[in-house]
Amino acid sequence: FGLGWLRPQALFGTSGMDPLTHSIFWSLALNTAAYAVGSLMSFPDPVERIQGAAFVNAFDDEVQAERLGWTHGQAEPEALMNMAQRILGDEAAISFFEAEAGGQGKAGFLPDLTPAFLAGLERRLAGSVGAATAHAMISQLFGRATVTVEDLLAVANETAQIMEYSARLEEQQGELSRTARQLREVNEKLTQLSVQKDAFLSQISHELRTPMTSIRAFSEILTEGDLPAAMVANYGRIIHDEAKRLTRLLDDLLDLSVLENGTVQLNLELANLGDLIDRSLAAASQTRPERAFDIQRDYTKEEIFLRTDPDRLVQVFINLISNSRKYCDAANPVLRIAVRQKGGRVVVDFLDNGSGIAKESQGLIFEKFARLTDQSRAGGAGLGLAICREVMGNLGGTVTYVPGQRGAAFRVTVPLRLEKTALAG
Repeated sequence: FGLGWLRPQALFGTSGMDPLTHSIFWSLALNTAAYAVGSLMSFPDPVERIQGAAFVNAFDDEVQAERLGWTHGQAEPEALMNMAQRILGDEAAISFFEAEAGGQGKAGFLPDLTPAFLAGLERRLAGSVGAATAHAMISQLFGRATVTVEDLLAVANETAQIMEYSARLEEQQGELSRTARQLREVNEKLTQLSVQKDAFLSQISHELRTPMTSIRAFSEILTEGDLPAAMVANYGRIIHDEAKRLTRLLDDLLDLSVLENGTVQLNLELANLGDLIDRSLAAASQTRPERAFDIQRDYTKEEIFLRTDPDRLVQVFINLISNSRKYCDAANPVLRIAVRQKGGRVVVDFLDNGSGIAKESQGLIFEKFARLTDQSRAGGAGLGLAICREVMGNLGGTVTYVPGQRGAAFRVTVPLRLEKTALAG
């Protein structure tokens, strides 16, 4: 490179030496410097420190005895006690040493270092650090044994096993956490079902007791005799109405039970959607007939043929239309029925211009006995929408409340063709 101080015969300006001496000097100097720098910049691990100490003090018995606590080639019991306390803990180590000393007939907690005692101590330590590590530690502390490659491989194997076991424990802990979470969710659902069951029994008892009380009271009055004909007719009409109400309630309960159990028999046939809506409007017109309801429809979009159970679908439509006639509080009530196709399904919306349903109550309307108004105005047991939900589930469709509209809005979706396989599911 044209640099005089890098000449092989006079490296770094040294001269006056023959080539062999010159090369040996600089080779030793540079290698020693590199070794020293590398040693200072790295830190030995514990195994290297043990091997290094054993190598450096291999023939120095006094240094070995002072470092390891030996006396005439054996470790002191205090050194073993100190090591055991660090690994096992104070109480466990003292208890073990006291038991061993007592077994040897000695007072205190420092037994003689017999082979049986050392084997027992190694087994106790192996439970915490592994068999290979425990053997290597006692060998280093008790004698002049060095850590061999076999010892290192055994320690590495135990470490790998511990890591694998730890990974399995973490996986099992995750599974247990997921199982516990699922159990909590199931428990919460069971608690909710228990609350719903109690509420259902309480409500059904009330619904059955009310008409029965009226029937009993008025029938007792009629048995007294000597009543005006008008009063007898009035009481007879009340008894008849309450009996019809009780019959409707029992029919609804039976219908809901059959639907929930999935034992309902559907009669599938082709039906015109427009005809089904006509039937529903005619049947629901008996609900509050004194009200003049404006019905808005697009007949052209209703010319759709469905393969479904027409009677069950009409049952849902009648319930939704009747609810609108009951609860729409607009001065000039309007019910709009909008039909459209979406994929292989038909969507039918029932929208009125009333005040709608409060947001906090929208999640309750499909529950059993859910009624958001007083009983006299409702005139039913609150099972209508619950039955609608079960019917549509059996028909492969849905019925939902559509929030954000000006009035009450319900949406019915039903497949164009309900197959037998869908019924089985």
